[in-house]
Amino acid sequence: AAPSAAAASAAATTAAAASKSDADDCPGRVPFHGLLTCQGSVYQQWQARIMYHHWKKASAAGGKCTDMAAFTRLCATAGGRPDGLEGEIPTLFTVELSAQVLASHFHFGVLNRPNSVKQLMESTTLLAEIRKTSDYVLILETDHVIMRPIPNLATPEKPAAFVFGYMFPQPSQQWVVEKYWPGGSYKSVQPVGPSPLLIHLDQLRRVYQKWLDFSLGLRSNSEAERVIQGWVQEMWGYSIASASIGLRHQVFRDFQVEPGALSSAAQLDGFPLRYWIFHYTYQFEYYLDGTPCQPWTIGEFSLDKRHFSAEP
Repeated sequence: AAPSAAAASAAATTAAAASKSDADDCPGRVPFHGLLTCQGSVYQQWQARIMYHHWKKASAAGGKCTDMAAFTRLCATAGGRPDGLEGEIPTLFTVELSAQVLASHFHFGVLNRPNSVKQLMESTTLLAEIRKTSDYVLILETDHVIMRPIPNLATPEKPAAFVFGYMFPQPSQQWVVEKYWPGGSYKSVQPVGPSPLLIHLDQLRRVYQKWLDFSLGLRSNSEAERVIQGWVQEMWGYSIASASIGLRHQVFRDFQVEPGALSSAAQLDGFPLRYWIFHYTYQFEYYLDGTPCQPWTIGEFSLDKRHFSAEP
């Protein structure tokens, strides 16, 4: 289905105009557009509010010449209809995958991310809203908290991405790589995902279709589950797709931090000034005496986004 008409707020237009007018006063500046991919669920709405609040704080802290030029929530909803948050956050709506499609892919809602990006890249109307500001986008998730101004780390030829410790390819995954990239090698697949990702739109145009196709394929049956955990298969769809077209990334270990109750002192050293993004994907679960709980154990002190996932 075709995406709905853009529902960008006046804030997006104002930010784009400011970015254009400031260009001559900030030599060397390479602005980018924050692109928050999400769905219109209550669970992702409250996260989006937090995420946008910290985007605005970091952008303001960067001053007039910040590279963080503008922000758009790319939101997948039923029929591409507004979800009511567009008055608070600049938003473009896309058509979410149907319940039937998701059911055939183990109800993996994350597949809406590459599907939304595909609609964005194939819609003159939607893409024009992004290009008002920049030809670069920073693809973000709702559970990202931006802690300090982010510079544009990408080039027209080379995106910038985070190194995920759990995304380093292994020989046992070679058959999966070859299934989607005949003749390819797991050694050429970088340990990156599609978020956080700073990328030029020309490069995103090259990769988006394979990203979607490979992600759908990986989640179409349980075959890949033997060597790739289900929750990262869309990330693998992106990393294999990128490798298959020769798209190499600059990788940054400190792009973001993914801490939890079991984090090491080394990981938290320098927090928060060491990292640009705090990704609250893991649980903070402790006993009353301060002892951290083991994974998937709820402690007496508990902070976990999953506790707030139920619809009202």
